[in-house]
Formats: sequence, C-alpha cells, structure tokens
Amino acid sequence: MDLRELLGCFVLMLGGLSLLQLENVTFRKVGMMLIWLASGLAAYAFTQSAWLAGLMLLAWIFFPLWEMLFVLRKLRVPRHRVLADARAPRNEFEELDEISQLLVDAGFENLDECQLRPAQHEQYYRIFVREDGLTQATVGYIAQGAIGFHFVAFTSNSKDGRRWVTWDYPLTYGLVMPPETAIYRALQCETVTDLYQAHLDFLEANEIKTEDLVPGERTREAARARLELTLNQQIEYNISRGYLAPATDKENFCYSWRGTLYVAGQVLRDLLF
Repeated sequence: MDLRELLGCFVLMLGGLSLLQLENVTFRKVGMMLIWLASGLAAYAFTQSAWLAGLMLLAWIFFPLWEMLFVLRKLRVPRHRVLADARAPRNEFEELDEISQLLVDAGFENLDECQLRPAQHEQYYRIFVREDGLTQATVGYIAQGAIGFHFVAFTSNSKDGRRWVTWDYPLTYGLVMPPETAIYRALQCETVTDLYQAHLDFLEANEIKTEDLVPGERTREAARARLELTLNQQIEYNISRGYLAPATDKENFCYSWRGTLYVAGQVLRDLLF
C-alpha cells in the first residue's frame, strides 16, 4: 500500500465517521457507506486481491444478518398482551417531558401512561388525545437494560375502517402491519411538531378530510383500549399470515422462517435506502 492509497482510505473513513455524528438519517447512511467502502479498499490495497476485498465487504453484511437471524428465531412473542399502569424511567428517557409539552402545546391532552405486559423488552407508552378526538398521539419508549430508544406515533381512524399512522420509529419494525393500517414513516422530522404536521399532510395527500375521520372517546380507558387493540391486532395478523408460528411452550409465538426472512429483508432495505 502506498501513501496515496493509505490517505484515501483514511479520508473515506474520517468522512464516514463525521457523517455518522449528524442526526439526518440520509447523511448517516452515506457515512456508513463510506466506512464500508473504505474497509474494502483497504483490504484490496493490503492484499491486491479483489476476491479478499469483496469478502471483506460481504462480511459487513453477512455476519450481522446471521446474528440477527439467530436472535429472531430465538425470540418469543406473547399472543395476548395488556397495558398496565407504569411510569417510563425518567433518567433514561430525558426527552419525555419536552415531547409531552410540545404535544400539549399542539392541542393534545395527556391521558395515560402504561407499560406493555408481557413483552420481551420494556415497552412504555404515554398516550395523548387531541381536543377534537380525531388524532391519538403515542409516545413510546422501548428499552433493554440501560439501552433504549423512543418514538412518537400519530393515529387517526377513518370511517371506512382504515387506520392512518405517522411515526418516527427509528429502527426496522419487526411486524407486518395489517392491510387496513396505512403507515407513513417520517424520519426527516426533527420535532414532534413537525411530525404532527407530517401527519396532517399525510391525511391530506390521501384525500382524508376532517369529516372522514372518526372521533375517539377522550377518556383514559378508551385511549388505552385503542392502543391495546392496535398492538394485539398486529400480532393476530402476523400469526394469520404465517410470519409468527407457535413456539414449543405453546404460550408464545416465534418468528417463522418466512417472518425471519421478511425482517432481514426490511433491515437490508433500511440500511441501503
């Protein structure tokens, strides 16, 4: 490897690491791509073998996917889940108060805070309903130990039975949504206010007017019941389509090979696009 090749790989790697520090998802994907290319070029420069460079690039994809497939096959998903009273850990979820205040400023009322049980990971939800009852907002926090992430989802139900959801779920979602659920994943939104506007734009783009929406009852019990129904409908749909299969313990379900390959494909799509 000569000095120019070394500097080229170093510049690509440095550029990739710099882009990974930005919040924009597109820039972070480009940063990951630069690091990926830099590793392949470095392997070629050291070995002068295109085969070894290709193997280096494939290893970045193969080994994480193999580990993910193994983990998915081991997961157990309870068929029947309920929401119970609980408070999200404030120390780990520092943004909760700020997000909640922005929702209140946008005309939402804080009605409930709960936890999904049973679940493989800690899943906390704070539920808000808009004053007109046409939109329900859910702030979710999912954690395993000290590691966690949060998201916000806005949901409106139309009179034709469809559910319209706009959210900023940052990771690949592990379940297939039922056909009556229309999802808009708006990762470009920087604030919850922007996300709510994206939801309104999503409804407008699909020609859903205010009079087409069904107002939901603005009570704690009704708001929790709507979220609980949504979560359990996802499980039932994935069971009916064969993405989840009965586990050996008969109390839970696990990912079938169809479901495992589906999730793996979605992960690859999110990484590349």
